[in-house]
Amino acid sequence: MTLIGQLAQYELKTIQFNGVQQSYREAGKGKTLVLLHGISSGSGSWVKQLQNLSPYFHVIAWDAPGYGKSDELTTKQPTAQDYANRLKEMLDALALKDIVLVGHSLGALQAAAFYALYPDDVSALVIANVAQGYKGFDVQQQQDVFEKRPKMLTALGAKGMAKSRGPYLVAHATTGVLQFIEVIMQNIHLVGFTHASYLLAYDSIQSYLKIGQANTIVVMGMSDSITPAKDIQALAEQYQLNPCYQIEDAGHLSYLDQAEQFNQILLSLN
Repeated sequence: MTLIGQLAQYELKTIQFNGVQQSYREAGKGKTLVLLHGISSGSGSWVKQLQNLSPYFHVIAWDAPGYGKSDELTTKQPTAQDYANRLKEMLDALALKDIVLVGHSLGALQAAAFYALYPDDVSALVIANVAQGYKGFDVQQQQDVFEKRPKMLTALGAKGMAKSRGPYLVAHATTGVLQFIEVIMQNIHLVGFTHASYLLAYDSIQSYLKIGQANTIVVMGMSDSITPAKDIQALAEQYQLNPCYQIEDAGHLSYLDQAEQFNQILLSLN
């Protein structure tokens, strides 16, 4: 079955709380595994985790605010704390605690903020293919980062952006994988994408990590050209985060490229 066909098995659900709507996908029972996607992705990108980890976990993959059917944030200048607070509201509405929290790329920044704010809710934090953020960088570079992706979406549309960016997200850019990425990117909307771009440009994961913090695992794809392994290794060493897993022959979407290896890391936390 194709990836698109597999995804059709996991309907997009919505929940209402505190006057907002939040969308997510769900599968399985047991200990709760919460998955946060990156800036150019969505809940459906975790299909290999929804499918293969559901016998072991209660898997929840959210659509970040402004993605999918999730209402956008009310602030135009969000920090990772704003995303963390939305996640907290969602988990409270679903009556979920004691979670394994996985953040990929920009989702890693959001996940780190959640753990910093709500450590008692998290039994383990996994940050993968980490987008570290540009807080403290040159003002012009921050502005360029902020404007780059929304401009691309406006110029190309979601489908065109997927065709342009898709091949750079994976080490194995097969036709089926690229078609799947195109489907996932259809759920990217300009306002949510702009807010996420602001987060990337003006916040950083260093604002939320603590040196030697417990229960924190780092994952990197050794063929990742977007968030290179050497940068993530340096982050792990700076904050003394262990273990730090290397996934060979995996691009930026390591959990899709090498799902079996990625899932084995998560299974060790059950």
